[in-house]
Amino acid sequence: MNVSKLLSEASSLHQAGRLVEAKTLYKKIIAKYPKNLEARNLLGGVCFACGDYEEAIRQIDVALRVNPKAAFAHNNRGKILVNMQNFDEALASFDRAISLQPNYAEAFNNRGNALRGVKRFNDALTSFEKAIALRADYAEAFCGRGLALQELNRWEEALANYERAIALKPDFAEAYNHRALTLRELRRLDEAVASFDRTIALRPDYAAAYTNRGTALHELRRLDEALASFDRAIALRPDNAAAYNNRCATLRELTRLGKCELRASYRTQTRLCRSI
Repeated sequence: MNVSKLLSEASSLHQAGRLVEAKTLYKKIIAKYPKNLEARNLLGGVCFACGDYEEAIRQIDVALRVNPKAAFAHNNRGKILVNMQNFDEALASFDRAISLQPNYAEAFNNRGNALRGVKRFNDALTSFEKAIALRADYAEAFCGRGLALQELNRWEEALANYERAIALKPDFAEAYNHRALTLRELRRLDEAVASFDRTIALRPDYAAAYTNRGTALHELRRLDEALASFDRAIALRPDNAAAYNNRCATLRELTRLGKCELRASYRTQTRLCRSI
């Protein structure tokens, strides 16, 4: 078995989004070489992408038993834990990665996200700033810093960071969405809608962006457009309680649809709100 060739093939499949095939190859390598750190780590990445967080952690923990000093594995473990909202344990993983590799920009960025999760926003800012100091073109770190500033109600500074993130990465849909939310908070509503439009152009399946766009359109009194935006958000994510709630408010103001539909929308909204 040519392990390097198989790893290269599996990695190519992984990057192409052919996760089931990549997983099969990683498992084939591990069956023959159980201590192969790279295969274990990458298999953890596939499990993470598939939403199987517990198995992803298990694979990376095995990799770390093989080599406890693998900074990238500690970093990947922390990323999974953030998605599981286990922020304290994630912080421990990122701190371990940084202690092993002090110039690890990605670990500082990820640590900032975990610190936001525990509402330590000033500490998060410090972590994002360290990531940017290590990598001046780090769009994700600028976006993260914007989110921390937003939580501190430093809206103008947050906006500048989102704009920097977009300048560095013009296809960064999340940064456009957060930029739009900030513009809405600053009451620059027409600009906010344009930024939501750009978000959706980049990611047509971004349900939250449609909900946010609908809210801005409602505030501009462009009610028919707002209703269409909420309807699209619901079509993309039928459990979207916020979109149902805002749709009800828009219908109420339009006063052009019958009470039956309005009541049905309220019923759906209430059921969803109770389930989340």
